[in-house]
Amino acid sequence: MSSKKLTMKERETLFSKRTQYYLKQGYDRIKAAELVVHFAGELNSPALDVGAGKGVLSMALARKGLSVVAVDPNKYDLELASYLSKKGGLFKKIKFLSLDAKNLPFKDCFFKTVAMMNVLHHIENGEPLLKEMARVLSKDGKMIIAEFDEEGFNIVAKAHQSEGTIHPRSDFTLERANSVLQKVGLKIVLKTNKHFNDIAILVK
Repeated sequence: MSSKKLTMKERETLFSKRTQYYLKQGYDRIKAAELVVHFAGELNSPALDVGAGKGVLSMALARKGLSVVAVDPNKYDLELASYLSKKGGLFKKIKFLSLDAKNLPFKDCFFKTVAMMNVLHHIENGEPLLKEMARVLSKDGKMIIAEFDEEGFNIVAKAHQSEGTIHPRSDFTLERANSVLQKVGLKIVLKTNKHFNDIAILVK
């Protein structure tokens, strides 16, 4: 049966199953998102989560008290994200929009916080997307970008293999992302590695 025909409860069960698999491998994806948000320090609303997927980072930002706009081209994932946020009591703090983040419908400097977690490896050419993220970031705001380290990539690859699928991975790295963002005027204020993720915090 196609996963597109699953009920929301069945989709939640698959999400939980993957989460439990990760935990057995030592990776807690809920904790990872919380750590990414924690190491960014003080953050302000509104916040933008780019490539929000199933909403793990969006919910971590919302739990910190931020008002979040979560964008992703995958409507199917956003449906689950919306469902999970409702169960977590966070639905009123997160607005889910299915759109291409390379052309965001927001004015310049609109967001105080712009975040992305474990998205870069899905992108062949991240430069247009990153420039758009920089455009909508306010001059006193912060940008958070996190990406799996090699151990993290190995864990995710094994999870996909266990389900009979392959985890795609482009060569667009966090280092390349940082280079693009520095060229458009952003400054790296923190680089760290926590819980299978490399993390960069930047400001304008």
